[in-house]
Amino acid sequence: MGKADNLGRLAVLAALVAATTVPVGPVAHADPGPATPAGITAAAEVPPVASESEKLRAARTLGIVPTDAMMLLRDKEFVIALWRQATGSEVRASAELAFAGTDLACTEWIKSGIIAANERDQQQQMRDAEAARVAREAKEAALIVLGVAPEAELVIQNDRDFLVTLLGRVSGPRVRAAIVATLNASAAEQRALITDGLRTAHAGDQQDAIDADQQATEAEKLRKAAEAARGRAVSVVRVIPTPDIVSLPDDDVLRVIADGARPGSEVEKAAVTALRSRVRADWKQFIDTGVYAANWRDVTAVLAQKAEADRALVDDIRHKAVVGGIQPRLARAAEQALAGGVDAVRAFLDQGQYDTLTQSFSRNALNGNIAGQYLRETTGGVVVKPGAAEPVAGEGLDATWRVVAGLAGEDCFSLESPSKPNYYLARYFDGTKTQVGVRPADGTVDFGWNATWCVDNILPGAGVTLRGGADFLTRQADGRAGVGIEFYWWVTEPLPDSTEITVHWLNKYLPDYDPYTDLLVSPLGPERVDGAVRYRDFQRRTAPGQVAFRSYWSRGGAVHPLTTGRGSACASPEILAAYLRLGGHPALGVPITDEACTSDKAGRFVNFAGGGSIYSIDRAGAHAVLGEIRAKWLSLGGEKSTLGYPTSDEVAIPGGRRSTFERGRIDYDTATGVATVYPAS
Repeated sequence: MGKADNLGRLAVLAALVAATTVPVGPVAHADPGPATPAGITAAAEVPPVASESEKLRAARTLGIVPTDAMMLLRDKEFVIALWRQATGSEVRASAELAFAGTDLACTEWIKSGIIAANERDQQQQMRDAEAARVAREAKEAALIVLGVAPEAELVIQNDRDFLVTLLGRVSGPRVRAAIVATLNASAAEQRALITDGLRTAHAGDQQDAIDADQQATEAEKLRKAAEAARGRAVSVVRVIPTPDIVSLPDDDVLRVIADGARPGSEVEKAAVTALRSRVRADWKQFIDTGVYAANWRDVTAVLAQKAEADRALVDDIRHKAVVGGIQPRLARAAEQALAGGVDAVRAFLDQGQYDTLTQSFSRNALNGNIAGQYLRETTGGVVVKPGAAEPVAGEGLDATWRVVAGLAGEDCFSLESPSKPNYYLARYFDGTKTQVGVRPADGTVDFGWNATWCVDNILPGAGVTLRGGADFLTRQADGRAGVGIEFYWWVTEPLPDSTEITVHWLNKYLPDYDPYTDLLVSPLGPERVDGAVRYRDFQRRTAPGQVAFRSYWSRGGAVHPLTTGRGSACASPEILAAYLRLGGHPALGVPITDEACTSDKAGRFVNFAGGGSIYSIDRAGAHAVLGEIRAKWLSLGGEKSTLGYPTSDEVAIPGGRRSTFERGRIDYDTATGVATVYPAS
């Protein structure tokens, strides 16, 4: 096998081993603020952990009575504690895969994975067992070939921890160097080292030792090399290469491998085929390379099946997220994973599905409601209100919720606080009436029922309803969240802001939202800040990636946009370009009016906080009129005066300033403060 083929095989194997582990409202494309990308956690967000009641439920699933010491274990340690006592192949396998993954994978295994795995064991459905076996046996084979005892809890560690442990137990220079070089490498490179690289490095160490033996004859060196090759070959089937075994003739070594191989495996078949040959070279070829090629075929067959099962699982997650109506980020992430192949599917199942559970819930702009008001957890209770007009770091975390399977049933949902794990949005009775608050889970059936919300209605352009029991989650007259009659929520991106620009955009463009297409208008990049001024670019669906208009806001003022192009009403040369040419808000101030048609409908104009205006008309272009010159021109009637429209921006002249118009000019004398009109002769 060539070097390129071998590298390709390692890459594919690494990817396969790694695999062991319709929106409503403004969700799919709307960006009300700086959303949290997959994999990025807000500074104040706390990764979820399993609650005491969830640990207790997980243990009881297996008929285990957990000790007090077990209940105090971290989630990852608790997974191993249950794994030690579990008997079902799927439960053990899924625990191994979770343990070899992230802390979050262990938490989710405790919360729900163990229950699903136990159901598969009861129904004799295999999903994880074979893949976990392949991952485990790869480590066992590596340990055996290196002469290290394959301890049960060592071979289920994640790849990096396994290599760190191994580094303290081996002495071969090539093996140690390979481990050190890979500790900070990618996960794929670490897996490739375990599956093939350690054996190759060990073979180099063995040959170096043989070559360095000055006392051995050439015949002895050849014998030792052959014995080393036999030892590496039998380790594939997890047979310890004792002196008695490695000294056997090649054909007997093939029998050892055939006996140790799994019945019906490619390794067994290839060993038997080689044995049938009368040519000794065929035996040696199998020991040197054939056994590894056959093992590769076994591994890829198993993991290809696992990869197919994983794709089915991701598609099921996607389908449930779409049908559920309030997990659009999860649905999009699943769709992207399915489009991306084996690596993308693996990354989604390992981490991506947990990173995309957060969403926010906003009042919509229909029926008198105001978009930009979000369901928020505050020190004063759960309220529905905007955030800060000038957001600070971490803005919107209080309006972000982790959408998880309902505590009272997976057909509905529970909304967990991202800053307080195991605290949920729940109904409770305060002695007078039913209220809504964020409360800690206590593991009782009553709490699970009160913390579960079902999506009853999904209306395009209106959003979803969230029902708890017989009541709907709603906004009360005092702005607090409560329960009452049917109330619709938009499902939006997490960590929303409620700047004036955002609220202006939401309320102007989202009421006509079509959930089956991109928004007509959506943000193009984040909001930018320059002191008291904020501005943001927006794009149109018909021209994605191109600035359609830029909205400006400053403290104490309102939001006003400047469009690109000629505009839709009173078409004329672009005002935004002229504004930026003249220095933008540092020079003219922010716009204090929207673009408006001039009196004769032939052009447009905008007024600015600095006391100037820009007028635009085809025959004269877009130009600014400023200060006293502007005041004089307006006193004459502006564009309706005998001067007509400006034909130039204001320029400096000796002793003052000048603006030219279609039928004359106005000069301003700095010394006298007088603006004088000079009509054209």
